[in-house]
Amino acid sequence: MGLFSTKKEHAALTEWEERVRELDSECRGLKARLQGAEELVLHLDEDRDLLLGGLERLHPGAEPLDLAGTLLDLCFRPFTLACFYVALADWEGDQLRFVLYHEGGRVRNHPSRRLSERAGLSESVLLGGQPIYIRTLEEGQAAGSLLTAAEQATGLIPHSWYGVPLGHGQLPFGLVSFQSFQADAFSDSRRRIMDALAALLATCLAVPAGR
Repeated sequence: MGLFSTKKEHAALTEWEERVRELDSECRGLKARLQGAEELVLHLDEDRDLLLGGLERLHPGAEPLDLAGTLLDLCFRPFTLACFYVALADWEGDQLRFVLYHEGGRVRNHPSRRLSERAGLSESVLLGGQPIYIRTLEEGQAAGSLLTAAEQATGLIPHSWYGVPLGHGQLPFGLVSFQSFQADAFSDSRRRIMDALAALLATCLAVPAGR
């Protein structure tokens, strides 16, 4: 009788331990899903703040440099950017003018260049009229990415590059570029926020300065 009782207790204990392991596994799974939900909520809150900040701070008719600087302030830290610029296209004058070019932690004087030379990714965005997303350094080199003087000197080259045209139609009037040192840094949801901010910037730039 005692031996039977011991075997029964051992079986019950084994079953109880197995159930504890199952509950522990379920708890870890629930915890992981909860953490994922918390991260999603944080991203949604950040995206909302970015869009609301854009609506509040980007004013139609403001000077292009002021608008570009405001957008830089809004998105530089949230997007963990390495480089950011806004360029305007003068199709009749055959010039691509960089209104603001932020690289290496500071604003730099980036020279204008001829649009007809079709020299880099910026021209590809303008001529195609569609955003272009480069995920890796190798992909950028294959697509014709140009290295700036600072990038050549330091070897610090962004891996991710996202360029968004400003304006609609066959010939956009400019573009905004977001860049990161991380490979494939911008998710689909992040790029949609960038698209929305670029569209807002384009709307503000379309209004003549001073109005």
